[in-house]
Amino acid sequence: MNGVFEELSAAIVLLAGMMLALQIGFRFGQRKREQGTDAISDQVGIIQTAVLGLLGLLLAFSFAAAGTRFMERQDQIVLEANAIGTSYLRSELLDGPQRAALRAALKEYTEHRIAVSARLSQGWDASVVVDIERIQARMWRAARDGVALRPEFAVVLLTPVNELIDLHTLRLNAARKRLPWLVMSLLIASSLLAIGMIGYGCGVENRRRWPLTISLALLISCVLWLTYDLDRPRNGLLRLSDAAL
Repeated sequence: MNGVFEELSAAIVLLAGMMLALQIGFRFGQRKREQGTDAISDQVGIIQTAVLGLLGLLLAFSFAAAGTRFMERQDQIVLEANAIGTSYLRSELLDGPQRAALRAALKEYTEHRIAVSARLSQGWDASVVVDIERIQARMWRAARDGVALRPEFAVVLLTPVNELIDLHTLRLNAARKRLPWLVMSLLIASSLLAIGMIGYGCGVENRRRWPLTISLALLISCVLWLTYDLDRPRNGLLRLSDAAL
C-alpha cells in the first residue's frame, strides 16, 4: 500500500506542478500583453508548436521504452515458469534419489520466488540473492548427479536447468533497467515548460481556455505518471503477475 500511496502522491504533485506552471505562464503573458508588443501572439504560437512537438517525441520514446521493459519483465516470469515445469517433468528420467532431490529443490525454488516477489517493492536484497543461488546450486548438483548415472539424458535435462539459472540473472538485470533520473527530470522540466508556454499564450490573448488547457495538463501528467509507474512494476498500480509461477 505504501508504494501505491507514493505513486498516487507523485501523480497529484505532477498535476499540481502543471497547474502552477500554467498559472505562472498566464501571468507572464498578461504582463506582456499590457506592454503592447506587436505580433507577439504569432511568435508564441510558433514556439508552442515547437515545444509541444519536442515534448511529444520525448514522451513517446520514454513511454514506449518503459512499456517494453514492463512486458519483458512479465515475459521473463513466464519463461522462468516454463523452465521450472520442463525441468520438473524431465526429472522423471532420473533415478529415484536424484529425481526426488531435483524435484524438492525445484519446488522450494518456486515457493521462494513467489514469496520473494511479494516483497520486491524495495528491490532485490543481497540475502535473497544468496538464498536463490543456494537453491540453484542444489538443483544443479541433483541434475548433475542424475545425468552422471544416466549420461544419455544429459542434454535433455541439463539444458532447462541451466536455462532456469540464466533466467535468474536476466531478471536481476531487468530489475535494474529503469529510466535514468536525468531523463525523467528532463521529461518533467520539458512538460512544465510546455504547459507554461500554453499558459503564456493564453495570457497574451487574455483568454484562459480552461477546458483545453486543463485537459492538456491532465494528459501530460498521466503519461508522465504511467511512464514512472511502468518502470516500478512492484510498487505502483501496474504490477507484474506471478500467476505463471
